[in-house]
Amino acid sequence: MVRVIILCATFLAPHAIAENRHAGAHVHGVNHVKLVLSDSSLQISYEFPVVQLAKHDEHKHDEHKHDEHKHDENKHDELAEQLEEIKSITTLVAIPDAADCSQSDIRQELRAVGSTGSDEAHADHQDVIIEAALTCQNPSALNTMDFSPAFNHFDDVEKIEVEGILGAQPISETLMARKAVISF
Repeated sequence: MVRVIILCATFLAPHAIAENRHAGAHVHGVNHVKLVLSDSSLQISYEFPVVQLAKHDEHKHDEHKHDEHKHDENKHDELAEQLEEIKSITTLVAIPDAADCSQSDIRQELRAVGSTGSDEAHADHQDVIIEAALTCQNPSALNTMDFSPAFNHFDDVEKIEVEGILGAQPISETLMARKAVISF
C-alpha cells in the first residue's frame, strides 16, 4: 500500500505543485506521457503543446475577413471545445483488449507555460494535460501500448516520450511514428 501511495505521489506531484512549466521544456512536436499501473489501476497523463489542437485554416480566416481581436477572443473557446472532443484516452493510445481496461475518469486542462526573463514570445504558450484513470480487469495482459492513434490524431507529433512504472517495472522510451508501440 505504501508503494502505491509513493507511486501516485510521484505521478501526481509535478502536476499539483507546478502550475507553470519553464518555457524551455515546451517543445513543439514532442508529447510526454506518464504511466502508473498499480494492481488493477492504470493512470495515464498525456501532455502536449496546445498548438496541436489549433486546427486553423488561414484561407478560411482570410476569406471571412475576421477582425483579429475577435479571432483572439474566440481562440481560447475553440481550443477548449477541441479539447472536450477527446473524451477517452483511447483517442491517443490503444490498450490491448485482453487487458479489459475501462476508463473511470478523464480530466483535461489547458496550463500556461511559464517564461523566465523578458522573453514575451513564450508568455501565451500553453500545454494540454489529459489525465485518465482506468481500471483493468486483466492487468497481466497489459503487455503493450500503441501510440499510433496519437500520431494519427495530430499531424505535427514527432516523438512521444513515455515514462512510468507498470507494477514493479520502470519504463522510459521515446516513440516515433514508425515505432509507436511500447512493449513491457
